[in-house]
Amino acid sequence: MRIFVSSLFHEGNSFSRLRTGLASFAIVRGKALLEKVAQGSSGLAGGCRRLTASGAEILTGVSAVAPPGGPVEDVVFQDLLSEIVGEVEAQRPDGVFLDLHGAMITESLDDPEGVLLAAVRQVLGPRGVIAVSLDLHAHVTPAVLESADIVVACKENPHTDYDLAGERAAALLVETLQGKVAPVTASVWLPFIFGAQMETARGPLAALHARRCQMMAANPQLLDISIYNCTTLVDVPDGQQCITAIADGDAQLAQAAVEELAALFWTQRDAFVSDFMPLHDALSAVTAGRIARPAILGDQGDRVLAGTPGDGTAILHELATRWPNLEAVVPITDPAIVRIAQMAGIGAEIEQPLGGTLSSGICPFRSRWVVAGLGDGRFVQDGPYLRNEPATLGDTAILRSGNLTVLAMSLPGFTQDPAAFRSQGIDLADKDIVVVKSGYHFRISFETIGPCLVVDTPGISNYRPGLLPFAKRRPIHPEDIISRPALTARIFASVAD
Repeated sequence: MRIFVSSLFHEGNSFSRLRTGLASFAIVRGKALLEKVAQGSSGLAGGCRRLTASGAEILTGVSAVAPPGGPVEDVVFQDLLSEIVGEVEAQRPDGVFLDLHGAMITESLDDPEGVLLAAVRQVLGPRGVIAVSLDLHAHVTPAVLESADIVVACKENPHTDYDLAGERAAALLVETLQGKVAPVTASVWLPFIFGAQMETARGPLAALHARRCQMMAANPQLLDISIYNCTTLVDVPDGQQCITAIADGDAQLAQAAVEELAALFWTQRDAFVSDFMPLHDALSAVTAGRIARPAILGDQGDRVLAGTPGDGTAILHELATRWPNLEAVVPITDPAIVRIAQMAGIGAEIEQPLGGTLSSGICPFRSRWVVAGLGDGRFVQDGPYLRNEPATLGDTAILRSGNLTVLAMSLPGFTQDPAAFRSQGIDLADKDIVVVKSGYHFRISFETIGPCLVVDTPGISNYRPGLLPFAKRRPIHPEDIISRPALTARIFASVAD
């Protein structure tokens, strides 16, 4: 079997003033791609390992991975699409494995993954098999399911199982090509949105996934069930919760599974309430010794891993004005202050407002800073989430003022990984507080460094009803009153059949 593999990974934010350009993507090809996935934890890594174990010949395309953020520039997406589709057309594989996030948006497209898959299907033809691994926060559309034979999500948040999702998608790709299974997919969409209680191991989602596991164990013909919690910050038509089930030739079995889970999900729709710790309570507990140091604080309102620019200053203001005895490090996206620090040089003092330049409604933090370091922002992630993936923060500057150390970044970056700080020369061991622009994934990378808390901060990634001006994503609960939605599944037969 000759299998083409590629990755295009980005989660969108419709409300960001930033655009995601080519500089935000870490791009590898060919031999470098195979070296990356050999020790990686991505869906692409898991898929390649499974394909290799199955004896397949892997044909490498491009891998392009960027942190979440504003819409991808149309020209960047079109160039990457053209490269992927061109390689499929040139190499004529038996099957295609794609590792996608599933919630990308571009300047002009609400469903670029659907556009990509339709283009791949057109050049691959109806006999080839397409398998896709997705993030569970994907925006899954009929266009995606119409073009791909197999679509599988990771099942855990924080995402510790990207590689397992990739392995499962690749295994089903191989079995479909060998004629061992005949995948048929049922999918149902639920019109509601939430931004809290999103961990899969606790709260309302835990019960839903427990039932999913029971169904899988009881029915060997169920090849996969995926539950998609569509990311909060995309304003797209039908941006809803989605459940898919893949069955081996049994559409009714798949349909029954997703409709039962959808009904259970809908009954729990009002249970997704915020339980984040107030910032004052967290800092008070650290000061009193009730929480050990360094305490790792996830900035819920300004989560780059949800797509914000990462220029929020709420925690900076609180630390400077009320907690001057707490030594803290805070990442802030501010390309202007990085340029000023570069011109001034290491050791210089600069007086420059910080943050609030990329997002609306954020008060910049004003101070006099010492430039303690400069860097290129490049690093390789080494935590469980996206291990061995190259990443960039853009050019960086280390700024110090009183009790504050700021990692100033030119681009929003993956600060859920300690390597983001270490790579730029910041020692976390002597800090009382480490702030990360993440609400979930930082736990699995920082838990060996200190206790991890998500703090209730203002910002667009701390969803509350009425916070975001949704236009396309309506009607949707709790923004709108929806009494009884139609939770009837749609069936998508394998294109290869």
